[in-house]
Amino acid sequence: MLQVTGVSLQYGSKKLFEDVNLKFTKGNCYGIIGANGAGKSTFLKVLSG
Repeated sequence: MLQVTGVSLQYGSKKLFEDVNLKFTKGNCYGIIGANGAGKSTFLKVLSG
């Protein structure tokens, strides 16, 4: 299980995401969808440390 609370990321004055709360539970599959340049890969990099 992975749980994150209050994750935010900002580049200069541009907010990519703010106050994200997620809980990934065992036995489920998850996907992240969104437009090109929306920050999907960046968000995964933040989660992976």
